[in-house]
Amino acid sequence: MKILLADDDQDQLDLRCLLLAKHGHQTIAVATAAAALEKAKRDRPHCAVVDLNIPTEALGLALIRDLKHFDPDIRIFVLTGGDPKRFNTLAERSLVEEIIVKGSSTAYLVKKLTDIAAQEDPILVGLRMQLAKDRVVTFDVKAVPRAARSEVAGITTDGAMKVRIAAVPDKGKANEELRDILADWFAVPKSNVELLRGETSQRKVWRVRK
Repeated sequence: MKILLADDDQDQLDLRCLLLAKHGHQTIAVATAAAALEKAKRDRPHCAVVDLNIPTEALGLALIRDLKHFDPDIRIFVLTGGDPKRFNTLAERSLVEEIIVKGSSTAYLVKKLTDIAAQEDPILVGLRMQLAKDRVVTFDVKAVPRAARSEVAGITTDGAMKVRIAAVPDKGKANEELRDILADWFAVPKSNVELLRGETSQRKVWRVRK
């Protein structure tokens, strides 16, 4: 799962990245609110872990609103060094999953994020596990072009990976976007993603190498 981590404390940021990577998550680390929003728009993370004071509470609250405005589906966890009960009185409370006090066990945050990742379709999880084990995986993809959001969107009834793409199927644009999405989802270089069959079809066969 792809997780955006926004904190101006570099030591804490590095520690969370290390722990989450050990649990198989892909992390995007930023130290400012502006960089966090820019990365969210470019990389489309599933979750965000946001320091409330980055470096001020006003900027942290604005970041929460901006992230949710841009992507209503993103799941946000807030880290605070203050009284979490006060945050419960703010309008932004309805936009976040949970408030976690900084200095408490990082294992709790890792567990919450890992539980969210486990909610993914087991077939999709299996593809990632197969790639990690065998260093190569081959699978069917059903492309859904002209989508509002580019993303891996689950599994079709006949077992293909369903991928929504914003590009139109013209002059290879859809296949290039598919390659980008798959490389990002599997966390491999684009050069490791190969289209085997279905260049001009919605149904395609791809191979990904570690």
